[in-house]
Amino acid sequence: MHSISINRAFALLTLTLLAASSCVEELHDAVNTPVSAVPGAVMTKVINTPEDSEEGALLLCLTEEASDAYASGDLSLAAQFAEDIQVKSLKPVFTIAPGKEKVARRHNLHRWFKIEFEGMDKSVAAARLTTFSDVCQVQYNKTVVPACDLSFTPYIPSRTEFADGALPFNDPMLKDQWHYINDGKNSGSNTAVAGADIAVKDAWKLTGGDPRVIVAVLDSPVKYDHPDLAANMWKNEKEIPGNGEDDDKNGYIDDYYGWNCERENGDINWEGARASGHGTHVAGVVAAVNGNGIGVSGIAGGTGNNDGVRIMSCQIFENGYSTNLDASANGFVYAAQNGASIAQCSFGLINGNYTSDAEYAGLYGAEYAGVQFFLDKENNNSDILDGNIIIAAAGNERATISSYPAALEEVVSVTALGPDYLPAVGYTNYGPGCNIAAPGGDFYAGDVTSVENNRSRVLSTFINTANDDNVGTGHDYVYMQGTSMACPHVSGVAALGLSYAYKVGKKFSREEYISMLLTSVNHIEDVNANFKDGYKGKFYIEGGKYNYVDLGAYRGGKMGTGGIDAWKLLMNVEGTPSISVKVLGEDEKAKRYDLTEYFGGGATDLTYIGVECDAATRQALGLSDDAASLEIKYGKLSIKPTKVGSGKITVKALAGYDEDGVADGNTQIGGMEISRTISIVSRGVAAGNGGWL
Repeated sequence: MHSISINRAFALLTLTLLAASSCVEELHDAVNTPVSAVPGAVMTKVINTPEDSEEGALLLCLTEEASDAYASGDLSLAAQFAEDIQVKSLKPVFTIAPGKEKVARRHNLHRWFKIEFEGMDKSVAAARLTTFSDVCQVQYNKTVVPACDLSFTPYIPSRTEFADGALPFNDPMLKDQWHYINDGKNSGSNTAVAGADIAVKDAWKLTGGDPRVIVAVLDSPVKYDHPDLAANMWKNEKEIPGNGEDDDKNGYIDDYYGWNCERENGDINWEGARASGHGTHVAGVVAAVNGNGIGVSGIAGGTGNNDGVRIMSCQIFENGYSTNLDASANGFVYAAQNGASIAQCSFGLINGNYTSDAEYAGLYGAEYAGVQFFLDKENNNSDILDGNIIIAAAGNERATISSYPAALEEVVSVTALGPDYLPAVGYTNYGPGCNIAAPGGDFYAGDVTSVENNRSRVLSTFINTANDDNVGTGHDYVYMQGTSMACPHVSGVAALGLSYAYKVGKKFSREEYISMLLTSVNHIEDVNANFKDGYKGKFYIEGGKYNYVDLGAYRGGKMGTGGIDAWKLLMNVEGTPSISVKVLGEDEKAKRYDLTEYFGGGATDLTYIGVECDAATRQALGLSDDAASLEIKYGKLSIKPTKVGSGKITVKALAGYDEDGVADGNTQIGGMEISRTISIVSRGVAAGNGGWL
């Protein structure tokens, strides 16, 4: 719907409701009318239940004819509503930008309206609205919550130190972001596992981000002037902020820094009472500015050359604690219409009894319409994909199923790990609908008697508002935990992968890229020997009681395909296969790995010339200069990595029979030298299939 039609409709609607006010007195006696007593009610039109929903408001799906009539300025239906209900406003749920009308109609966005009223129970109002033939569905405006408990701990300077040059950026708090680079010591947990991170350190050697990639953060407001975020914030440069005009004619007024979907204006505001800082924390994980010498680093925050991905703030939480479905639905629509290719969604419906995509779509039609609009390939905002991607938090109820919208088949659902590479059993959801795991933080990883165990949570940016009623007072950086924190790790890695695709000139379908993302993982159950059936050493505290958990319940892929690995995704993007090898001690012998998967069935019969490895890879993997640490022997790769890391080697061989068996190039006619580049990923364990991923 064009904005001019909406403005005209609002003006006419005000006059219509005033004209209908003479009917209001008749309503007072009907306020407490039982729903069953509403004559003509068609309760099958009510698609969900009133629990955990907004008071004084409902969402309506109108017929095609009624919605088109409203768009043309015919407000007779609004007048009819006002005869039965004390209406305060009736307006479209979605703002549709010019040129997007066709795809909006495909998903029925033009048919969704929000009606606000007073003096009547919402269930009675819903029943009354079902009596109108132009009303197809009535939906209670359900509550949506952040996937995080919103508790936080201010930054705790640690005693952890890395050797000079061991960290890629000069951001002073990077050494405490174990979720990026985990040396087994920097999380404050005595059960941490070296390498239990997203393996981004070596990935940063290839790319730090690309400003052409826009990540929409559907959340509480992102503090766009935060010193560690400002340079990577998306701005609508065609809009003149604060002039009250829709300068770029996109249907939104003053949306320079994004859009406040709660207030329906361009005021991205983090200073209200009880603002949580949740969205700012999430944004920092995705793309806090790298290499600026302050604060933390972001996964796709660039390399210090203004080359980070861009963060778009789609504010769906006004106070940081809850919102309603119409706001989250609008977040998807704004993001789709303004250039975002990834929607970062650390929120979800309170986990309920809906257990299928069809049930969710039927119960929460407005949000589902927004999701489908964002995913519609006609709204694609990337030059290297053919469709946008939604990444969402699995939820924090310890439920055996992902929450929605994360559980949708088209959405990537993220579960949470601690620095021990074990599930965060105190909160993470798991099971059906869950796709992939990432660091979300875990206060209960290790010795919980230490205040330093707060560092086992995720460190990122915060709001530092001066409002005394605000939970974030006085802190630019804090630790938080939740699937809310795990989710932006996957969004950040996905954005980093898209940045690398730009660099190497690769293009993919959305389905291909998501498949690469979900297979760019480390096998969680192999990294920590305690991740096994019957092991009850993992616990959390609730109500003053220790709750010991059998980790067997989380096995078998219930946390997703594995723990996200940034390096492996970049290798998948460039088409380089990865082999996973085991980190070895100084006294252990090099292990051998079969090359058949890469060189074909005749790999053992080839004459190998040698292996090339640059200094950066030797350093990353902890390979010595001794030839025995990396060589081809008996047709297999022999390697002795002593550090957790990633790098690339090039294996050379002769294609053709060599009569004397000497690698001197003296082969029969037609023989030639061949080479293959292979990614080496050294972790605490090797994959059970011999290393091939």
